[in-house]
Amino acid sequence: MKARIEELYKIKINSIITISNKAKKLVGENDTYILKFHDDQALENIFGRLAMLHIDTFLLPLKSINDRYIEYFEEKYFSLSIYLKDENTLAKDVRLSFYIKAIANLHQKTIYNIKINDGYLEESLNYLDNKIAEVKNALLARIERVERMDYHSPADWFFMMNYDHLMKAVKEAERRVVNLESEWNNSDSLHLCLTYQNFDFSHILVKQQKIVSLDKMALAPAIYDLINLVDVSYELKFEISFLLKEYLSIYSLAPYEVEWLLAYLFIPKIIRMREDIDDIENLTQALNHLRLVEDLTTKLLALTSAEKQKSE
Repeated sequence: MKARIEELYKIKINSIITISNKAKKLVGENDTYILKFHDDQALENIFGRLAMLHIDTFLLPLKSINDRYIEYFEEKYFSLSIYLKDENTLAKDVRLSFYIKAIANLHQKTIYNIKINDGYLEESLNYLDNKIAEVKNALLARIERVERMDYHSPADWFFMMNYDHLMKAVKEAERRVVNLESEWNNSDSLHLCLTYQNFDFSHILVKQQKIVSLDKMALAPAIYDLINLVDVSYELKFEISFLLKEYLSIYSLAPYEVEWLLAYLFIPKIIRMREDIDDIENLTQALNHLRLVEDLTTKLLALTSAEKQKSE
């Protein structure tokens, strides 16, 4: 395969270092490269769209002599990119600020309107309904079990104390789904755009003004990137409302997108753990995440209202 890569990209490879079963580092005479393996050629169109729109913040693979981003050889799909390094000590808040602006620009410049059809609506709403029902049934089953028991473990007591808060979140998620359906019924089309869906601080190279590892890019709703960003911000204790303000100054969420985002975020992230200490920790994390979402909702609605007034 080494000879074929040299032929396709007109380079000389001195050594090959395996990073994982999906990637290798190739050290050449003049540059270092990353060789990535893919499941198919689906990303070829995504990369072509990025190039056509001149969105150069996201590091595209090199084109082969066949004018393709993804090549095929020995029953393997692969791409080749320049290997870039960044300063590991760069603060995470700087990386996040660069990332959110890059994502907002990506969404704004790649908007693709599609006509709403009943099949798409039904599939999207059913997915949310099923996720909500799964959590709701788990909460109901546990509270019924706990209430029948004479002895309550510390985790059971903690669960009972916070059951109402968790069910309130479930009901809010259900309400947002109803709002989403109503907003969709009042719309003729919905937005899709290129989404990144592969957040990792190591992918954000501020020094080079690049974002790498485009493996999960897809044409999808913009909220998919925002859901991930909320989770990251919670884990790292970053102020999400500041990031959202930067995002909304570039990409304006439609009313249905706000409802869609909140429907996802209000579904409690609970997993029943075997050990009491682990169960209490998981419940605490779920409750803290919900408090973040509740605060975020107030700020998000205020921000989207302010953006709407500016555009009028």
